[in-house]
Amino acid sequence: MLPFRSNPSLSVPDEMKKQLILILAVTVLFFFNTNARAAGVWDDAWARLDKIRNEKKNQLYEYLEATQKNAFSVASDTAMLSFFHLKNKYFRLQKITPPPTQVTDTIRVLKKKIREHYIQHYMAFYDVLFINVDGDIFYTLRQQADYHKNIFKGDLKHTALAGKLMKDPNSGFVDYQFYAVSSEPSAFYIIPVGTADKLEGWIVFQLSINKINSIFTQETGLGLTGEVFLVNKNQYMLTDSRFDGDSSILKRHLSPENIASKFKENKGHRTIIDYRGFRALSSFEVFTIAQNEWLLIAKIDEDEVLTEYYRQNRKTVEDILSGMLGKPSGKPCKMADAEHNTILVDMNEYKKTSHANRLRTLGASTCTVLIVTYPQKFGYMSHISNLDRIYGNHITDLTSHMLKQINTFDIYPFEKRHLSITLVATHLDTFKAAIHLLVENGFLLSQIRCMINTNAQFANPVHDYRNDSTTVEWSMDKDSENFLYTCSDHEENLGQRVHSHISKVNK
Repeated sequence: MLPFRSNPSLSVPDEMKKQLILILAVTVLFFFNTNARAAGVWDDAWARLDKIRNEKKNQLYEYLEATQKNAFSVASDTAMLSFFHLKNKYFRLQKITPPPTQVTDTIRVLKKKIREHYIQHYMAFYDVLFINVDGDIFYTLRQQADYHKNIFKGDLKHTALAGKLMKDPNSGFVDYQFYAVSSEPSAFYIIPVGTADKLEGWIVFQLSINKINSIFTQETGLGLTGEVFLVNKNQYMLTDSRFDGDSSILKRHLSPENIASKFKENKGHRTIIDYRGFRALSSFEVFTIAQNEWLLIAKIDEDEVLTEYYRQNRKTVEDILSGMLGKPSGKPCKMADAEHNTILVDMNEYKKTSHANRLRTLGASTCTVLIVTYPQKFGYMSHISNLDRIYGNHITDLTSHMLKQINTFDIYPFEKRHLSITLVATHLDTFKAAIHLLVENGFLLSQIRCMINTNAQFANPVHDYRNDSTTVEWSMDKDSENFLYTCSDHEENLGQRVHSHISKVNK
């Protein structure tokens, strides 16, 4: 018996109809699934930012509640309170007469014990200040420049701590300000010492920003461009920027309009132009700590969201982009003197320029030209033949070698975002492989432009890294005139093209 026998009652045309219906159903289902993913790309990004924002908020609350509880526990700490009273009396006695040797020795022993007590119970704090009601800082654990100074006199009277003690001597929290004594931003918990009828002074716990900063500088789940940070009511960052080499705490001032409106809205989502000049999605929330409002922001560049959409839907996005390419969208232009101050790049090689020279190559037909530029700093051009990796071969891998040299010798990691990439070709044969390779090397779609003219026989591109302009002489067939084209101001990057597609789907 045969292993398979067709149904004689089903005619061939009927079988073809069933196959056609199945194909159409799969196609329609794929289309709607693709559009659903495109429509939900922003929702997914917002949800991701909300999750990260909430995680950081919970970590921050946990830390602040623990330190607050720790600080206010001193109100029942007999060791700390006893030391406060004895050391304050000793300090006042010193102003009148030299204390007896026995008293001095006793105070020395007490200082050692209180340091051990601090290490055991209050190490969460940078320092502990003992201040009497007259403002004399009669003891500190670290004994820095504020030791034996008066908080209400000299330079110290201008500190936020002095202002709080003068205006409101009750317990409280002083928000982070730069404290010159320790040369860093500091906050303070203030605990009054005395009775209901008589204030004797304060025990003040100095809180550094380091622990909070370490919570927010953890980059898990933030990709290449995401970050989470705190901002105070004066629009200054309270934590370091992920993208600044130097500390940005209380130094980087953000847009007053942007920050003020977020404090007013209290919680929500916004698409903004961030402090680096990039369009970003931001999830924000205002919360209060001891009557001080802080703004917590989680954000990520819109360009990275689009690139992640490409990663998750690579084939679909590549097909969409391929349909948008094939003919340059810019305008004809005049070619500058191609021989003057120009470095010629041959096939199967790449070259760099950083001395006001332009890069040029000739006769790119079945080949592909890839240009990587840091505007005004340097430019690279490679002329890639069909022996290369992006053609599916393994004899050369110019793109990987060129990128390795750039990453090793030309830029710091945070500068990678400033690179611009241009692909020039007369075909779409290498488009998908080249884009995939670039994205896998950490580039965003918004950094990539494609100058592809499938009607041309070959291309002669000239690139000027100083203004990131690429001019191409397209050689057409014998019945057409050659023409020039520049992409400086007219060619959309791939991120813009994907964004346009998503916007159409969401209408």
